[in-house]
Amino acid sequence: MKRTITMLAIGAILIGGTVPAAILPTQDDEVFIADASALAQAPTTGAGAGTSAEDEVQTFASPATGEAAPVVRDSFDVEQVQQQVVVTASGLTGTLELFPANGDVNDGFGYRDGNEFHGGIDIMAPEGSAIIAASPGTVESVSDGGGWGRHVIIDHGNGIKTLYAHMITGSDAVVAGQWVAAGTFLGSVGNTGYSTFPHLHFEVYVFDTRVDPMPWLP
Repeated sequence: MKRTITMLAIGAILIGGTVPAAILPTQDDEVFIADASALAQAPTTGAGAGTSAEDEVQTFASPATGEAAPVVRDSFDVEQVQQQVVVTASGLTGTLELFPANGDVNDGFGYRDGNEFHGGIDIMAPEGSAIIAASPGTVESVSDGGGWGRHVIIDHGNGIKTLYAHMITGSDAVVAGQWVAAGTFLGSVGNTGYSTFPHLHFEVYVFDTRVDPMPWLP
């Protein structure tokens, strides 16, 4: 306390002005010094808890008059920006290099009659004919599941995956974790799963969402 009073008195002498006695601390005054980090960490309690910075009103008691005056507090708005990912059929985002089987497309992507959604395309390749990797990537899985029957999923990176379904059981020539080049033999066209005739059901996923494979194929 003595050090604080001395510094204020010296400052008053240096500027050659008159210092009103009201601004000098007395023995009855308490001086509090707090850094910004301590104030920021102090929890809000009491009636003010749960109020926003805009609703909170602070006052400052002037030592000269003793009257409470409002303190103007700066405010700011926080704007959250959500990044949008746009995927297009370009070489940079993973356009597929090869058609996965030798045949015509019999059924396309989208809703069929009766509002049944078809999540890929059906390629009418002869039973036993080759199914190949449409682009380089890592085999994510080789399994039997759901209506796909025996199927292979390849992760091409950049959020792009391809699925090859209805293969002949036991014809698969790759394993999970294997890296494959475009054109690598994956297995043979079959009729496993929910299928009424031999064909390749082919799907493309972009960030786990099925998209129309046709714009991605050469």
